[in-house]
Amino acid sequence: MAHNLRIATFNCENLFSRPKIFELEAKRSNELLGYVAQLQEALKVDVFDHKLIKGLEAKLRGFATVNDLRGDHTKVAGAQDWLGSVELVRTDVTDAAVRNTANVISDVDADVICLIEVEDRNLLQKFHDGLLEKEFLNPSGRTGYEYILLVDGNDPRGIDVAFMSRIPVLAMRSRINELTDYDGRKVKTFSRDCLEVKLQAPDGKRLHLKINHFKSMGYSPKTDPQSIRRRLGQAKRVAELVDQHNLQKEYVIVAGDLNSDPTSPSMEPLVNKKGLYNVNLELPVADRGTFGTGKKQLDYLFVSDALKKNLKAVRLERRGVFAKSKWKPYPTVKSPRTQASDHSAVIAEFVLP
Repeated sequence: MAHNLRIATFNCENLFSRPKIFELEAKRSNELLGYVAQLQEALKVDVFDHKLIKGLEAKLRGFATVNDLRGDHTKVAGAQDWLGSVELVRTDVTDAAVRNTANVISDVDADVICLIEVEDRNLLQKFHDGLLEKEFLNPSGRTGYEYILLVDGNDPRGIDVAFMSRIPVLAMRSRINELTDYDGRKVKTFSRDCLEVKLQAPDGKRLHLKINHFKSMGYSPKTDPQSIRRRLGQAKRVAELVDQHNLQKEYVIVAGDLNSDPTSPSMEPLVNKKGLYNVNLELPVADRGTFGTGKKQLDYLFVSDALKKNLKAVRLERRGVFAKSKWKPYPTVKSPRTQASDHSAVIAEFVLP
């Protein structure tokens, strides 16, 4: 009996929540931020002015809260008996761009989808439960994702890699602690992570995913323009991890935003890896680009030979990207501000024996 399997990768371009204060007009935002600063200062003194603190909290209701870590700020005498912080209330992920992100993921309808640029697991779960599943998947009779997983990576901005799966997850391993030599010092090998996931494919075999988001071409040191050497080191390490598998027999996929076109020297360890295949090669040359409306392929599904022989179709989901003429985006994608992402999703269809 044949088994269908659909795998995808999609850079969501900042699937983040945002402080509600910053959604207001500038004058009101600045007023509220002033109250936040006053509240922070009021919680630093040895003797709390509880009337002042209560009044500031009332002004900030719905926009900021006091997080008590040790002691109750409404009852203790002052800062010596209290530890905590003032936290900005963040929005639910219901922005127009986020709804278009859900639309893309819904239309891709993959069994496993790798997601790039996600804030944290809790936010991804809320996005799935409150928007993707409730408003897109369930109304059309499709199921949500049982497995929604993420490990906080190395990016200080919280830009992480994640995945959602309908097939069972057997194991997961992060590579965030690995170090490498770069410009005369030790740095984290992976700018975010190389998240390794072992799943059970529909035919009972193991499926090994290696999800990545390589160093961007921006913010590069003068000694490494466009961070080509840094990404080359990351690609070499992923190739080493791939070498742990028999690519002729095992199902292995290297997925994610690798921030380089296949012609870049930084991609050589993967592009020329025997037993690995870039599925976008199934598409016409002019249709392989995944970034913006240009021709550059930055997003990848590299599959092992064991999977390649079962590959039946490859497509890109572009409708979440704003374009004036190259293709017709979703009606709700009216500008770069409302687009789901500046990346297209890559989808590969397999029929397993």
